[in-house]
Amino acid sequence: MDTGLNLTLQQLSPALDGLMRLISLFGQEEIFIVVIGLFYWCLDRGLGARLLLLLSLSDFTNGLLKWAFHLPRPYWIDPNVKALSTEISYGLPSGHAQSSLTAYGYVSASLKKRWLWVLAALLVLGVAVSRVYLGVHFVTDILGGWFTGALVLIAFTQLEPRVTRWIAPKPIGFQITALVSFSLILIAVLIGVRATLDGVIDPAEWPVQAGPIDPHNANLPVSDLGLFFGASLGLMLIQRTAGFDVRGTWGKRVARLALGAIGVLVIRFGLGAIFPTEPLVIAMIFRFVRYAVMALWAIWLAPIVFVKLRLADRA
Repeated sequence: MDTGLNLTLQQLSPALDGLMRLISLFGQEEIFIVVIGLFYWCLDRGLGARLLLLLSLSDFTNGLLKWAFHLPRPYWIDPNVKALSTEISYGLPSGHAQSSLTAYGYVSASLKKRWLWVLAALLVLGVAVSRVYLGVHFVTDILGGWFTGALVLIAFTQLEPRVTRWIAPKPIGFQITALVSFSLILIAVLIGVRATLDGVIDPAEWPVQAGPIDPHNANLPVSDLGLFFGASLGLMLIQRTAGFDVRGTWGKRVARLALGAIGVLVIRFGLGAIFPTEPLVIAMIFRFVRYAVMALWAIWLAPIVFVKLRLADRA
């Protein structure tokens, strides 16, 4: 594995460190929470909801592939590469590269604006360069993330409309049963792929070189499954109510975005503080529940609050 490009970029100028960290944020969960909330609560409910489902499935796939390849990051193996950012998971494929391509590519394809395509391309390329500069990815990790992201994006755009048309007219009981069944299949896949790591022993020098790492950790894919389950359930439930209208004054829209985001943070960190962290199986169950509740709040409960507070009209 060649760290030459990492070293070349890091030698350009220390003044770029802060800029690269900032650009890298556009491939992280926190930015996507804001983007999804902005669309779902303020601009386009359908696009926001589909974006949440897409990203949760994409990130879940990324976690499984990291386990399947179990390859290191540049700063784990080369002491000359500065760890300008740190990660506990394996490197291939790059989650930031994959998520940025799927998210910004999907928004651009949905809205069909030329300037959005240009902006999306710049963001995707910028995130990729930043991850190599920060020492957390090889170029092959980036290419793997782009390739996987493109496949997930194509599959989602082809399958989502068909699945929606098929399941939307069905009774709520059938919809929930289908959701639970599909989620159980994904959980079985997660357990199966994770089991392949039971005999894998990472090189002893990795933790010494990189600091604390925990690449066998299942927190992220379990969180993704929780988000997917909660978002899907929320969409089923909101179809049984009048829903809400994303239009309104920008003052109301900003208030919705702020209130919705506060709710997500309270659930994420509040339940995280009180839910058990061991034993492992119990901790994973509660983590799934926590992220499912987060998505359920965002998709179903927050709009009810918006209507009650007259921040939004019923659709």
